Amino acid sequence: MSKFNWRVRELIFALVRPLFHLGIRATSHVTGKLRPLDESGSPVVLTRGEREEVPPRRLWVGYLGTSEEYLAEGRADMEAVVSLLAAKGISHPRVALDLGCAAGRMTRHFPRTEESEIWGADISAPHIFWCQRNLPELNFVTVSTAPHLPFADNYFDFVFCASVFTHITDLADAWLLEIRRVLKPQGHLYATVQDKVSAEEMRTTYADVLVPSTIAQLKRLERKHAVSRADCEMFYFDNDPSSRVFYDRDYITRKWSKWMDVVAYEERFYHFQSAMLLRKSASA
Repeated sequence: MSKFNWRVRELIFALVRPLFHLGIRATSHVTGKLRPLDESGSPVVLTRGEREEVPPRRLWVGYLGTSEEYLAEGRADMEAVVSLLAAKGISHPRVALDLGCAAGRMTRHFPRTEESEIWGADISAPHIFWCQRNLPELNFVTVSTAPHLPFADNYFDFVFCASVFTHITDLADAWLLEIRRVLKPQGHLYATVQDKVSAEEMRTTYADVLVPSTIAQLKRLERKHAVSRADCEMFYFDNDPSSRVFYDRDYITRKWSKWMDVVAYEERFYHFQSAMLLRKSASA
């Protein structure tokens, strides 16, 4: 993705995400929150429609360019994940889940055979609704912000979460344990995180790409709390699910390794985000 596209994407996030999740944050007494298909309370009537190859731009979650570029970038990001699995000697998963799939930008490109069972899940019902109607060869389900997945124990070979844990603060550990529950023994989780390297990249290399408010917040935290220093284990700003969460690499590796084996940690793997590949133990 070009720097121009990154900058416009971040501008869209800054302007739209607070409105996008306004109803979610406003109901603080609700444990499991989601974005409903229609937030106005108006009647919803579903009719048959022609299948669309590409979702409408309002469902692109900030990605820009042409329809061809949208599809190509999703394919490239998915190929990077598959290549990481291959590099670690992990056989191709048959049953997989894209948690935080949005409109299936990556999900649709997951390599599959007739025996494959591929799922996507997201808290946004409009995105899931589009996927269910237009990607019928795959499976999609709406979930909530509560750490619960509607699947049996030991169901998936592989779960992947691109830019999901980067927006979860207090419930990150609970979500990790829920993912571990639905993974088969020796199943794998791919998750991107933001760490101190990510923060430095955002303050420098991506400084002219991200929205000024994000850069200003990072610089303010560095100035007031020296968040890049060794004894800072975690920091974040804004509220879920619009938060920006950052970890010290050693801290998050040590913490999550109590529950899953850390197979790989790749810095700057998903743009400025790092990728963690974890495995559920055979005895879990």
